[in-house]
Amino acid sequence: MTLTWHQFVAMGVWFGLAVVTLFILMALDVLLTRYNDFELIRNGSTAVAIRFICKLGAQALIISRSMTVNQTVWDAVVLSFYAFILLLILQWIFDGLMKLLFHIDMARNIAENHTPSGLLAGGLQLVGAVILMGSM
Repeated sequence: MTLTWHQFVAMGVWFGLAVVTLFILMALDVLLTRYNDFELIRNGSTAVAIRFICKLGAQALIISRSMTVNQTVWDAVVLSFYAFILLLILQWIFDGLMKLLFHIDMARNIAENHTPSGLLAGGLQLVGAVILMGSM
């Protein structure tokens, strides 16, 4: 396979837009949590760090898949944002069910550095991302 300059440039453009998309999606996620992610991570919260890393990985997987199945960068970005919204809805439903059925406040637990809650929330993000990737 012979690579062309066009392919090198296109790879850089796709990569750059994927990084910008990931940054925007993670910034939105930080704004939508009921706690200050970076302050808690700075203070050593393992639960918040685990959830954040899993969310970062989940979003990267979704962006990667959306780039694979779309012909244009714009379509990949739109699909990534749509998947972010679907994951957000999944998280809200999951958090609501945990509170209703088991009296577990996931956001509070994560903010209080309850590691199992961080693992559960992060795992949910990864599982949701894998399911979304399969549906693209």
